[in-house]
Amino acid sequence: MITVLRYGQLASIAILLCWMLSGCAIISRDVTRTEAYNRFAIKAAEAQLWNEAVFRWKQVISIDPEDSKAHNNLGVAYEALGNIDEAIASYQRAAELKPNNKYYRLNYRRCRIHLRRSGGNDEEALQLDEPPLTE
Repeated sequence: MITVLRYGQLASIAILLCWMLSGCAIISRDVTRTEAYNRFAIKAAEAQLWNEAVFRWKQVISIDPEDSKAHNNLGVAYEALGNIDEAIASYQRAAELKPNNKYYRLNYRRCRIHLRRSGGNDEEALQLDEPPLTE
Protein backbone atom coordinates (compact mmCIF):
# COMPACT_ATOMS: atom_id res chain seq x y z
CA MET A 1 0.00 0.00 0.00
CA ILE A 2 2.87 2.38 0.77
CA THR A 3 4.39 1.77 -2.68
CA VAL A 4 1.07 2.51 -4.38
CA LEU A 5 0.69 5.70 -2.37
CA ARG A 6 4.16 6.89 -3.35
CA TYR A 7 3.53 5.99 -6.99
CA GLY A 8 0.25 7.92 -6.85
CA GLN A 9 2.00 10.92 -5.36
CA LEU A 10 4.70 10.80 -8.02
CA ALA A 11 2.07 10.50 -10.73
CA SER A 12 0.21 13.51 -9.28
CA ILE A 13 3.40 15.55 -9.18
CA ALA A 14 4.26 14.56 -12.76
CA ILE A 15 0.78 15.51 -13.98
CA LEU A 16 0.97 18.83 -12.14
CA LEU A 17 4.42 19.52 -13.58
CA CYS A 18 3.24 18.76 -17.13
CA TRP A 19 0.22 21.00 -16.65
CA MET A 20 2.41 23.86 -15.41
CA LEU A 21 4.88 23.45 -18.26
CA SER A 22 2.13 23.40 -20.86
CA GLY A 23 0.87 26.70 -19.43
CA CYS A 24 4.34 28.15 -19.79
CA ALA A 25 4.46 26.93 -23.38
CA ILE A 26 1.16 28.66 -24.15
CA ILE A 27 2.44 31.91 -22.65
CA SER A 28 5.67 31.53 -24.63
CA ARG A 29 3.69 30.97 -27.85
CA ASP A 30 1.62 34.10 -27.17
CA VAL A 31 4.75 36.18 -26.60
CA THR A 32 6.27 34.82 -29.79
CA ARG A 33 3.04 35.53 -31.67
CA THR A 34 2.81 39.10 -30.36
CA GLU A 35 6.44 39.71 -31.27
CA ALA A 36 5.76 38.46 -34.81
CA TYR A 37 2.65 40.66 -35.14
CA ASN A 38 4.58 43.64 -33.78
CA ARG A 39 7.47 43.12 -36.24
CA PHE A 40 5.00 42.82 -39.10
CA ALA A 41 3.17 45.97 -37.96
CA ILE A 42 6.42 47.93 -37.81
CA LYS A 43 7.32 46.84 -41.34
CA ALA A 44 3.82 47.79 -42.52
CA ALA A 45 4.15 51.21 -40.85
CA GLU A 46 7.57 51.75 -42.44
CA ALA A 47 5.94 51.05 -45.81
CA GLN A 48 3.10 53.41 -44.82
CA LEU A 49 0.58 50.58 -44.95
CA TRP A 50 -1.24 52.03 -41.98
CA ASN A 51 -4.40 49.92 -42.17
CA GLU A 52 -2.28 46.76 -42.03
CA ALA A 53 -0.29 48.18 -39.11
CA VAL A 54 -3.53 48.98 -37.26
CA PHE A 55 -4.77 45.44 -37.85
CA ARG A 56 -1.56 43.87 -36.52
CA TRP A 57 -1.30 46.12 -33.44
CA LYS A 58 -4.93 45.33 -32.64
CA GLN A 59 -3.98 41.65 -32.77
CA VAL A 60 -1.16 42.28 -30.31
CA ILE A 61 -3.57 44.11 -27.99
CA SER A 62 -6.15 41.32 -28.26
CA ILE A 63 -3.50 38.90 -27.00
CA ASP A 64 -1.96 41.27 -24.46
CA PRO A 65 -4.24 44.20 -23.54
CA GLU A 66 -1.53 45.56 -21.23
CA ASP A 67 1.04 46.05 -24.03
CA SER A 68 1.67 49.78 -23.75
CA LYS A 69 4.00 49.82 -26.75
CA ALA A 70 1.30 48.35 -28.99
CA HIS A 71 -1.23 50.93 -27.75
CA ASN A 72 1.21 53.76 -28.45
CA ASN A 73 2.11 52.40 -31.89
CA LEU A 74 -1.57 51.92 -32.67
CA GLY A 75 -2.00 55.61 -31.84
CA VAL A 76 0.74 56.50 -34.32
CA ALA A 77 -1.00 54.45 -37.02
CA TYR A 78 -4.40 55.98 -36.28
CA GLU A 79 -2.89 59.45 -36.36
CA ALA A 80 -1.27 58.73 -39.73
CA LEU A 81 -4.69 57.68 -41.03
CA GLY A 82 -6.24 60.88 -39.69
CA ASN A 83 -8.29 59.05 -37.04
CA ILE A 84 -7.43 61.52 -34.31
CA ASP A 85 -10.03 60.41 -31.77
CA GLU A 86 -8.81 56.80 -31.98
CA ALA A 87 -5.20 58.00 -31.82
CA ILE A 88 -5.90 59.98 -28.66
CA ALA A 89 -7.62 56.97 -27.06
CA SER A 90 -4.67 54.73 -27.91
CA TYR A 91 -2.10 57.23 -26.64
CA GLN A 92 -4.15 57.71 -23.48
CA ARG A 93 -4.24 53.97 -22.82
CA ALA A 94 -0.47 53.68 -23.37
CA ALA A 95 0.12 56.56 -20.94
CA GLU A 96 -2.21 54.95 -18.39
CA LEU A 97 -0.34 51.66 -18.62
CA LYS A 98 3.09 53.31 -18.33
CA PRO A 99 2.59 56.72 -16.72
CA ASN A 100 6.34 57.33 -16.41
CA ASN A 101 6.98 56.91 -20.14
CA LYS A 102 7.61 60.41 -21.40
CA TYR A 103 7.04 59.48 -25.05
CA TYR A 104 3.57 58.12 -24.39
CA ARG A 105 2.62 61.21 -22.40
CA LEU A 106 4.10 63.49 -25.07
CA ASN A 107 2.25 61.73 -27.90
CA TYR A 108 -1.00 61.93 -25.95
CA ARG A 109 -0.57 65.63 -25.21
CA ARG A 110 0.65 66.52 -28.70
CA CYS A 111 -2.27 64.77 -30.37
CA ARG A 112 -4.79 66.45 -28.08
CA ILE A 113 -3.24 69.86 -28.83
CA HIS A 114 -3.44 69.07 -32.55
CA LEU A 115 -7.13 68.22 -32.15
CA ARG A 116 -7.80 71.46 -30.30
CA ARG A 117 -5.93 73.58 -32.86
CA SER A 118 -7.78 71.93 -35.72
CA GLY A 119 -11.11 72.91 -34.23
CA GLY A 120 -11.75 69.90 -31.99
CA ASN A 121 -13.06 70.31 -28.48
CA ASP A 122 -10.28 69.38 -26.07
CA GLU A 123 -9.92 72.23 -23.60
CA GLU A 124 -7.73 70.21 -21.23
CA ALA A 125 -4.98 69.71 -23.82
CA LEU A 126 -3.22 72.99 -23.22
CA GLN A 127 -3.55 72.78 -19.45
CA LEU A 128 -1.08 69.90 -19.16
CA ASP A 129 2.18 71.00 -17.57
CA GLU A 130 4.43 68.62 -19.47
CA PRO A 131 7.10 70.20 -21.67
CA PRO A 132 8.15 68.35 -24.85
CA LEU A 133 10.50 65.54 -23.87
CA THR A 134 13.09 63.65 -25.80
CA GLU A 135 14.85 60.46 -24.84
